[in-house]
Amino acid sequence: MSQPDRPNVVLFVTDQWRAKDTGYWGNEVIQSPFTDEIAKEGAGFRKCFVQNPVSTTSRVAMASGWYCHVNGHRTMHHMLRPHEPNMLRYFKKAGYHVWWGGKNDMLAMETWDESCDTRTTGKPKVKPTKAEPWKPGDRLYHTFLWGKVEETYGPSLHDDAVAEEAAEFIRKPASEPFFMLINQTFPHPPYAVHEPYFSMYDRSKVPFPIKQEVPFEGKPVILKKVHERMRMNEVTDEELREIVAVYYGMCTKTDRNLGWILDALKESGRWDDTVVVVTSDHGDFVGDYQSTEKMQNTFEDCLVNVPFCIRVPGCDPLSKPTDALIEMIDLLPTLCEVCGIELRHTQFGRSLMPVISGEADEHREYVFSEGGALNTEIHTHETDRPKENIYWSRPALQFTEPDTHGKAVMIRSHKWKYVRRLYDTDELYDMENDPGETKNRVNDPAMKDVIDELVAAMCTWFIETGDAVPIRWDRRGAHEEHPPWSQKNLDDPPAIVP
Repeated sequence: MSQPDRPNVVLFVTDQWRAKDTGYWGNEVIQSPFTDEIAKEGAGFRKCFVQNPVSTTSRVAMASGWYCHVNGHRTMHHMLRPHEPNMLRYFKKAGYHVWWGGKNDMLAMETWDESCDTRTTGKPKVKPTKAEPWKPGDRLYHTFLWGKVEETYGPSLHDDAVAEEAAEFIRKPASEPFFMLINQTFPHPPYAVHEPYFSMYDRSKVPFPIKQEVPFEGKPVILKKVHERMRMNEVTDEELREIVAVYYGMCTKTDRNLGWILDALKESGRWDDTVVVVTSDHGDFVGDYQSTEKMQNTFEDCLVNVPFCIRVPGCDPLSKPTDALIEMIDLLPTLCEVCGIELRHTQFGRSLMPVISGEADEHREYVFSEGGALNTEIHTHETDRPKENIYWSRPALQFTEPDTHGKAVMIRSHKWKYVRRLYDTDELYDMENDPGETKNRVNDPAMKDVIDELVAAMCTWFIETGDAVPIRWDRRGAHEEHPPWSQKNLDDPPAIVP
């Protein structure tokens, strides 16, 4: 089958799904049949890394092709603004009907109208219900472990509504090709799911979370502090397994919603002219390192390695999932290449088509992620929360102990992971012999040459990606004329070229 000239695009993005918790990755316990189907019929990437371990910063990088440091997108409230490029607007300007469902965490509100044609957060057919099993002060209150909930549980119900509305749109699409961003809240904690997903996984058979022999040895202080504030030191091994099992149920329930989308594509005859991508904005501890939820400035693989599966019509499927190192910023140039859209801003992603088509086995030598802030940057903090709020444990530290939230950058190759911090310990892990990242070797004299190599590569990366110059001149006077490449961009609104 040949590749269609202007294929549709379905981009299915979950929240906090880890790569290692998918079948195609090699997990023999979890059930993710529809995600695995995309990997089997297209390309499944086992080593996709996000550019930040929290949602807004990761999604902004995905939509712009920029690393977080390029234009100050390092916080939960600095989203893509009207003068900045974004994936959705590129497709709308190219004549696609852009359908955007679910959460935002990506575009400033004043950018919405010019970036999409249809915007929905999901309209449940029944009234959503709440589920708060613990009271402030209860032992498990800050652990995010809620357990079994009703089928009408709010976040789950809204995910269903978004998926159902997306399937309806696919069955009755607009006349022009469509681009769909279908966001799901699950498996974002609290860890809460209804039957049959709650009881789906035998607690004794789910993988036990990563645990260091000496807890928090070689780790940044923020991990231990949040662990204590969550009272995770009081959580039993059985409760850690419960967290994993409930999280697995949430993943499988989300995968079911993806199945609704795939069914709609096949039933409507759109399957063979639609690019399908399944991924997540970042991962989750899920009990690893005796922690839950995520951190803004730590980069364990459970937080930054996410599922990434893509099926491009006309491309033969890969024979097996690939271990090529890729970054989430690679998605934008990949989709634009497949759909014949010219990128008109400086960006740092690299098209994945050589790997997807089977022409290349490797993609990047290093991948990068970054997070945290200067201890003087109060404008980067999340919303402060009282102890009575379930999210108190981590964000409140940004106000009381800002050094714990200090800037940090990760560089990772197949063999090594190195993290450089401003105010806390650096980290170095041998990812081949210590994939659980339990032994920090940064102070091992034998590792000096390795660290020097990674620091040099990190410096080169910062030089290459330190800014993004607009592809458009500002004339110094009336006598000057724009060169062709600048003239070409004059007709674009500031939203594309500042």
